[in-house]
Amino acid sequence: MRQPTTGKYTPMPIAIHNEIEIAATAKDLYNYVTKPWRWHEWHPNSRSATAAHRHLATGDEFFEQVEIQPLAPFLPAMKRSIAYTVTESVPFHTWKAEGRIKDGRIRIRYDFEEKGGVTFFSRSVDLDVTGMTRMLLPLLKLRMETLSMIALTKLKEKMQENHGES
Repeated sequence: MRQPTTGKYTPMPIAIHNEIEIAATAKDLYNYVTKPWRWHEWHPNSRSATAAHRHLATGDEFFEQVEIQPLAPFLPAMKRSIAYTVTESVPFHTWKAEGRIKDGRIRIRYDFEEKGGVTFFSRSVDLDVTGMTRMLLPLLKLRMETLSMIALTKLKEKMQENHGES
């Protein structure tokens, strides 16, 4: 379902792609997942997020606080502040954002395809880090893959429980 990327695309060391079928309209799902201040409701890494706008369009910025434990269940946890810019926003179809972290960058892409009362949701996350954090890439990738599946399962449950409340 992932569409080819147009424009400049730089591969990153961590690339995670997940898809899930959710019994919700593309509109309801899009209106929920493109509100980063609600990500903490379904994604285990997200702690909080803020934005100046209620609906984020191309060029808008938002800020997220995340926490991940590469050696889970053992400490320490890595806490990061991410400054994002929405790079593409096509309501009910595609939403992309690129973020800057003190030691790297992240790219998120959501794709939505509605068919017969369900939406096929695709989530891609690409990450690159520098410095000491780069030594943790293999552990970060494993942990992020696990948490991405947990996140999508929680998202599906949340959408079906709320019947698309956004």
